[in-house]
Amino acid sequence: MEYPKVELHCHMDGAIPYRLFCKYCREDGLLKEDTSDEQWIEKHVMKDTMTLTECMGEFALLTGILQSSERLEELSYELIKDMCDAGTKLAELRFSPQSHVNEKLTMDEAVEAVLRGRKRALAERPEMVCGILLCMMNLGLNLGTMENNKYTVELAARYKDEGVVGIDLAGDECATPIQSYAPLFEYARSLGVNYTIHAGESGPAENVAFAIHQGGKRIGHGIHSIEDEKVVDELVNEGVLIEVSVTSNYFSRCVDSIASHPIRKLWDKGVMININTDDPGLMGINLKHEYDIIAKNFGFSEREFILSNLYSARGSFCKGKERIIEKLTKALKECA
Repeated sequence: MEYPKVELHCHMDGAIPYRLFCKYCREDGLLKEDTSDEQWIEKHVMKDTMTLTECMGEFALLTGILQSSERLEELSYELIKDMCDAGTKLAELRFSPQSHVNEKLTMDEAVEAVLRGRKRALAERPEMVCGILLCMMNLGLNLGTMENNKYTVELAARYKDEGVVGIDLAGDECATPIQSYAPLFEYARSLGVNYTIHAGESGPAENVAFAIHQGGKRIGHGIHSIEDEKVVDELVNEGVLIEVSVTSNYFSRCVDSIASHPIRKLWDKGVMININTDDPGLMGINLKHEYDIIAKNFGFSEREFILSNLYSARGSFCKGKERIIEKLTKALKECA
């Protein structure tokens, strides 16, 4: 049955299409003439599990080749079109403006470049709804990111009528206790900025509880909430949507195996779940791959997938989501 897919947790740099990845690496002299695109991709796609901290290290190459406004614009333009053509009709793409600052590019210019690409893509794919999330980064307080994080909130407020739909706290959840970032979420609330928070990915259920208590209705990953029944109950009672990425959670050793992932347990307890790829380019996957493994390993039915997408559409921060909600509501009624 055809129905629009909704993906709300996709890191733009980790989702770079391979054609752009190889193109930029060749332009920067990283990909030698005697190395084929296929060989280069094979070398850089994850095959083994690693810690979340080690996964973060894999992003150095990706952010390194995305240090110009031209490339950021092209990436958002191409990625949005690719997602739409693959069946995703409502998406939120996230990136960290502070990860693209250099002598030629400011945080403002990075945001503006991504928004230009978004605008071009949506002009060519009018059936698509897409917003941009700006990521604050948890990399450790000693790295001086707090000032940039505060400015990220301000950028989200400044560009919220131009396609930026909110902020996220990303990075390494265990680098600094996420409770340290409470003032930034208070600041976001004061500016009317939506937010989602990476919590309970590699960290404990208490991090999920913190995220819930910040008043946001979305949490990135949130899977370790399963360790505390009270936290699971809070997710359900507060109507919080968690953004789950099964393959990513396995690759980053946040679960021991695909089979041990708590997605089915959380769903059966009434937690609303959004299914995502997280970093599909880095991990060599796509959204269909995630649906296939969830169906195979956890027995999700078509009706459950449609309902998950409906929850996700309702939880999206994007303007224009109503038409996607309408289509998913219709699909749910038609699904036996």
